Amino acid sequence: MQGRILLFCLAVIVGCAESPEPTPGKPDQQRAPLAQEFDAATTGTIEGRVVWEGDVLVAKETVERIIAYNPKLHLNPARFTTPHFPIVNAKNRGVVGVVVFIKDMEPRRSKPWDHAKVRVEFHERRLLAQQGDVGFVRRGDSVEIANRDKEYHLLRARGAAFFAMPLSGSDKIHQRVLAESGVVDLTCAAGYYWLHAHLFVTEHPYFVRTDSDGRFVIDQVPSGEYEVVCWLPNWRVERVERDPEVADVARWIWAAPRTQTKRIVVESGTKGEMNYTWNNQEN
Repeated sequence: MQGRILLFCLAVIVGCAESPEPTPGKPDQQRAPLAQEFDAATTGTIEGRVVWEGDVLVAKETVERIIAYNPKLHLNPARFTTPHFPIVNAKNRGVVGVVVFIKDMEPRRSKPWDHAKVRVEFHERRLLAQQGDVGFVRRGDSVEIANRDKEYHLLRARGAAFFAMPLSGSDKIHQRVLAESGVVDLTCAAGYYWLHAHLFVTEHPYFVRTDSDGRFVIDQVPSGEYEVVCWLPNWRVERVERDPEVADVARWIWAAPRTQTKRIVVESGTKGEMNYTWNNQEN
């Protein structure tokens, strides 16, 4: 009897444990077909700028010598600045790397998907998604995941995805399918508490980032009225969680991202302009 109980408990533990190396899944067959009714000849363009007013924020530099999972960190301390502080062009006050997107778009009317495949990487004690700290993924597609560091990392996903993936510094490429629309928060659950990145999982490709002048262009937009969102990750840490055993910082909990939403009517063959202004005020 005791043997049966032991086997049952082991089966439950194995069944509940998350695989440390997920295999690629099949794309969600229920996602809406894309671009079935798209007609480039009847589209317009949305363009504009995102600018900063008031004092420009300066990120704080920190030197960390003790973290969980790396008892030898003091031999090679980690230097970092608090993530997500707005990057402001000193000449024209344009805000760099801000996400701007159309809130709702019928996939059948959308243009074809035109974003590159996203790779999430730990590299030089940074967490990167594609070319920066954000990536755009079509719902049902997979992302590549890799650890380029020699140090151990544990990728933790919350929000529109929920998983934890242990990663040794082997340069091995892993795959993960993202089946739910929304924003995925990515952090490191192996002591590097300041690392933070985002993925936008979406049915349509009308997502862009501002350039070095704070400008953005959303092209080939079907005629119609839309809500366009300007999304800025929050640089404020809402609270700190500590390891109960050693009292080291285990995780930063970030304040909610800041957003502004504006409406615009897009007409065929025209360019519509809309601009956004951010400052240091919380609201």
